Amino acid sequence: MPSTGFHSEWLTVGRHRVLLHCRAGFPDANMRFMAKVAAITCDANSERRARVVEIFYDDKACSWTVSVASTDAADKQLEDILLTVFHTMYAHGNIEPQVQIVEQGNTDSDHYNLTEHLSVRAGVAVDRWRHRDAEYQATVRPPA
Repeated sequence: MPSTGFHSEWLTVGRHRVLLHCRAGFPDANMRFMAKVAAITCDANSERRARVVEIFYDDKACSWTVSVASTDAADKQLEDILLTVFHTMYAHGNIEPQVQIVEQGNTDSDHYNLTEHLSVRAGVAVDRWRHRDAEYQATVRPPA
């Protein structure tokens, strides 16, 4: 389960809520730039349903993973588009975009939020509605 700490940071880019996550180290300006590029690319090439949910950097393997979640199966094309954009910007082949298609949530609910729904279904965020307050708070680390 994702946790806050030295290795991760949440970033808001437009309507996207992105978890910047490093295996070791701290998210830097380059990760923030990649999040902005991924968000702009998704907004320009989807029906406004896809959201960038996580950017992960593995310093041991020197590889990047850009995770996008959507409820529309047509957004699977974003993998190829993001791959082309990032490989044009960075001349190395160790950036892997992944698009996960998840089921549609209950859009009639007053509490429904697309970005939160996609992040939870993609396994990036904790589902605050499935736990009682004590259980949920046990999964959240307070700032030191």
